[in-house]
Amino acid sequence: MERKYNFIYEKLVYSEDDLVGLIAYGIYKRHKIEFITSIKEREHRDPNDDECNSFFVASTTESQLKKYRNDAEAVLSDIVMNAAGEELEQYEQEMLKDYQANIKAALPSNTKTIILSVVSSLLFSFILAIFFVLGQTSEKSTNDSVEKMIQKIRYEDRDSTNTCNFKDSIK
Repeated sequence: MERKYNFIYEKLVYSEDDLVGLIAYGIYKRHKIEFITSIKEREHRDPNDDECNSFFVASTTESQLKKYRNDAEAVLSDIVMNAAGEELEQYEQEMLKDYQANIKAALPSNTKTIILSVVSSLLFSFILAIFFVLGQTSEKSTNDSVEKMIQKIRYEDRDSTNTCNFKDSIK
């Protein structure tokens, strides 16, 4: 009996770089192996020529060829999505590490922060003390000047022939 050959490869793979067709052919081959294994397990024998012929006829219908290619497109799409997802996840991790490193570099360390806080507090206290002393000195100087002026006016009032009182001299 002459063996018939199935040219399903040419029906599924349109060119050498047809990745969808190559995957579809792999799906067809898996389907064929499942068919053969099923008969071996169920019948405890290899499939006969009639069974093989029925499989080949069923697997080469237009709708089945289209199903192999659709399944291949789904597999390829899943592969691309998974690869893109992994790459995106890796990119996100790298961005997060860079972001955290930039934040750490921008913020001073705890020791630096404490030292800067203490130094700035001391400096501020020193400046306030200087202003307080200057204010006290200025106020005392002003008070002394006013006191001397008052005493001078009183002294002049006693010595002068004009009797003028303190209230008139201030005006």
